[in-house]
Amino acid sequence: MIKRLITLFSIPSYALLFLCMLLQGMGISLSAPFLSIYFTEQLGVSIGMFGLYLAVTLIAGIFISTQIGRRSDLGLNRKSVYLFATLCNVLAYSGYLLIHEFWILFLYMIVFTALGAPGMPQLFALSREAVIKSKFTDPALANSTLRSAFSLGFISGPLIGTLLIAAVGFKGIFLGTIGAFLLVILLVSLFLKSNTEMNSSHANVKIKNFRLSQNRNILLPFLIMILMYTTHWMSSINTALFITTNLGGTTRDVGLVSSICAALEIPFMLVLGLLSAKYSNRILMLCGAVLGGVYYFVIIISETMWQMIAAQVLLAVFVAVISAIGISYIQDLLPSMPGYASTLYSNSSTIGRLIGSLVGGGVASIVGYRYSFIFCFILIIIAVIMLAVSGRQSADEPQVST
Repeated sequence: MIKRLITLFSIPSYALLFLCMLLQGMGISLSAPFLSIYFTEQLGVSIGMFGLYLAVTLIAGIFISTQIGRRSDLGLNRKSVYLFATLCNVLAYSGYLLIHEFWILFLYMIVFTALGAPGMPQLFALSREAVIKSKFTDPALANSTLRSAFSLGFISGPLIGTLLIAAVGFKGIFLGTIGAFLLVILLVSLFLKSNTEMNSSHANVKIKNFRLSQNRNILLPFLIMILMYTTHWMSSINTALFITTNLGGTTRDVGLVSSICAALEIPFMLVLGLLSAKYSNRILMLCGAVLGGVYYFVIIISETMWQMIAAQVLLAVFVAVISAIGISYIQDLLPSMPGYASTLYSNSSTIGRLIGSLVGGGVASIVGYRYSFIFCFILIIIAVIMLAVSGRQSADEPQVST
């Protein structure tokens, strides 16, 4: 394993991209856990209005990312696209420092968070191109390792954010996030080479004619990813209250459960990257979905905290699969469109998070926290069936519409 990782990090620019992903994860997580508090306490808006703000900005980001993702595969300088998106993220978080009227901030953030949304998928696309150009034979390991950098940053960010709030208030977390993105811009500007190779005219025709709705081999995996992310986010928003309400746990137990899962995700991502050399991404996705189903079944019947804690091993594998293998699963189906493929994966995550957040609370309020996991279990079973019937997918790009 060590030898393969050394080979991976010897790929030109990969170590730089890994560092950029780490900084992005750290920067985003510096402020993300505290935004709801900022909006309700500092701006005086309701939690419902904050939810609307998140939903609208996420939808705007999906639209812009899709448009940019397709065009980036037509020969745009991917480095420039990534730098522009990162700069827009800097401007977006600067809005929290400069604008204190909610509706003005709302309109401002719709624009700049949407323009900044293509940053993450473009970073994965840059990595994919670097790996392919180097002839490295394990792109799934490259993706899983890169994704683990984001998780590592996301673990350390909230702790730093807590210290910044205590020291200088909310301005501290926003300045910290801005600083992380500015450092990314500096590193990429100085050390990342531009991709100057243009696609062939034949590839351009394929990309221009590509329609997601008319390509079952891509549409089905895209829907599978949405289902799996919806399930994950539905359970995430209800787990804490399930622990305190149904299992008699404390907030300390909630933190313990979250920490165990987060700590296990990173090594599982690396292991999955290694397994991808022996097994197809579809098989690994199927195994992850099955283990996810087992996790939700265990939660449905659990009565004590030790069962919830033990089940975090299953959840960590499930999250590692959709986070680290999911992007390779989509990218392998569109080898000549790394930007669009990475954007599809990113959009599936965003849509799943949006649906899961909106539906999860509603389901729990109707049937209770324990039985809300039954809905999660049903969605996972549907995803398993869809994965099973999808069949073996070729690594070649599917036939495009005419």
